[in-house]
Amino acid sequence: MSPLPFIKPTAVTVKVSFANNCDDVQLTWRTLDGQDKDSPVEGCIGFMIERQRRIGSADWTASEILRNRVGFDATGIDPNKPETLSQPSNVWPFQRYDWTEHGANNNESVRYRISCMGKNAASAIGKTVLDVIAQSQWTNEIKINAMADDDLEVYFNRGAVMSQYVARIAREKNWSADDISKNVKILQEPLRIFLSGELRLAILRLLDAAIQNPFLDIHASLFELGDLELISKLKLLGSRAHVILTDGSNSKKQDGHTIYIDENEEVRGELKIAGVDVYDRILAKLGLGHNKMLITVDNRTDKAISVWTGSTNWTPTGLCTQLNNGILIKNTTEAGLYYEYWKELKAAGSDFPPALVTFNGNQPKLEGNIQTWFTRTEKAADGVTPVDIKFLQNLVNNAKSSILYVMFQPGGEPLGSIVAQSKKAGMYVRGVVSTVIKTNEENFSLNDEQGQKPYTTDLKQPDGIAKDFAWWVKEVTRGIFISQIGYAITHAKMIVIDAFGDNPIVVTGSHNFSKSASQGNDENFVVITGNKALARHYAVACISTFEHYRWRAYKADKKAANQNVWSHLNPDPAWQQSYLKNDRLIRQLQEWC
Repeated sequence: MSPLPFIKPTAVTVKVSFANNCDDVQLTWRTLDGQDKDSPVEGCIGFMIERQRRIGSADWTASEILRNRVGFDATGIDPNKPETLSQPSNVWPFQRYDWTEHGANNNESVRYRISCMGKNAASAIGKTVLDVIAQSQWTNEIKINAMADDDLEVYFNRGAVMSQYVARIAREKNWSADDISKNVKILQEPLRIFLSGELRLAILRLLDAAIQNPFLDIHASLFELGDLELISKLKLLGSRAHVILTDGSNSKKQDGHTIYIDENEEVRGELKIAGVDVYDRILAKLGLGHNKMLITVDNRTDKAISVWTGSTNWTPTGLCTQLNNGILIKNTTEAGLYYEYWKELKAAGSDFPPALVTFNGNQPKLEGNIQTWFTRTEKAADGVTPVDIKFLQNLVNNAKSSILYVMFQPGGEPLGSIVAQSKKAGMYVRGVVSTVIKTNEENFSLNDEQGQKPYTTDLKQPDGIAKDFAWWVKEVTRGIFISQIGYAITHAKMIVIDAFGDNPIVVTGSHNFSKSASQGNDENFVVITGNKALARHYAVACISTFEHYRWRAYKADKKAANQNVWSHLNPDPAWQQSYLKNDRLIRQLQEWC
């Protein structure tokens, strides 16, 4: 294929788009010619990203130049010397067209500018500041917060243990994977505070609000409860905390029989001693009480005010070492639905009586643009897809342009339908699954976004960098994580359909998108339609997770094939050709920008 024609810097338009949630900004840019066609720019060595901040009505701060952690030549790079590992992007420019920006902070405003960088006669590539040869306008003001509208707040943690940030801390402190797991339990440990991010703070705010207001009670249904900070808050609430606490999922083989273990036994006793109103839901082989929900109730009227749900178990692993999310719904009617569900669970004791299954029903409960599913649903016949999974299949199959997702351990559907959609012309699909179950593995294979090898899906399974190379230090790998830290790497349950369309759809909750979740467990999930801000919050979380693990999957795949792994910047402007002639990348730019 012949090279694309270069355009002069004076003829290029640098277009920038953004989307954000409470913690990240996803920046995407394009270099367009006079016919709005993506085109390489003469002399462009890469891109500089600038950021400005402000809080409230203050003036914009001086421009900050984002730093790149990949340079032109690994000579002199020492992974143990941080000063050798990054440069501002006017020295080491970004050779890509998108960037997940982690430097924006909750409750501040930011804006960005993208510049094409070129060399001059005096330039020493990789050592001196490059020239700006074309640049975008500053973006509009971006307000970093969790608000999707007046009734919805969305929170995410930073639980990527397979990351350079964690790897460098572990190396500095000589921590093993087991040490990481132990230290995130320490309440003031900086790594715990960082990894748990805004997600932990949001749960604490909910609990503190109830502690401080004698007219508020909380009603929770929890699968795992082991985080000391959250447990202490429940104890302070005492009798105003009403907690349905199940037995988790631990079991062992003994004399040929399966013995089920109440992993919440110790904390169950502690809470009861502290006066917390605890209801035991010991399901053992019947299923899992898998909810992670908290309803705030006005105890004067017994009316629900808000509901918190999502994927986050109340444990150090849930907060810190798995990727998780939570959503706060402040619609009182929706909160009331969850409160009624909570009452049914309370009445059910340690069983799944007909009254509970009847309440859950075989169709979603509708409130405005929110459709809510509770399980277990009525049993489907063998070989028949459960009704809630069929509902999700239909949503996926009717996608118009895109599907983004992050899952833990889904069943065959709706993941199979998502994979099928990824093969349709023009459909943009990206996703991460912590573990693809055996029944699916033969249908899926990992894909390389750069297109150097044919793959069949847009699905990544997460892993870390196994060995030091160039700028990167060894990370916790998948095998080490599962054996020493926990089974879930990405524990979120998120699907975003047509994120940038006129009628986006977000699916989230505790449900693992599997038949067992539908027909064996206590679960909940919400389907929220038409909320564009909410869709962008979740889309950013999905794509940042995908991009994080895409690079690691690419590296592992190249190593397995004894091929060279990309590791440094190219001083030749021809680097643009490999991107702009890649149909998959162009489709991504079209979707996000």
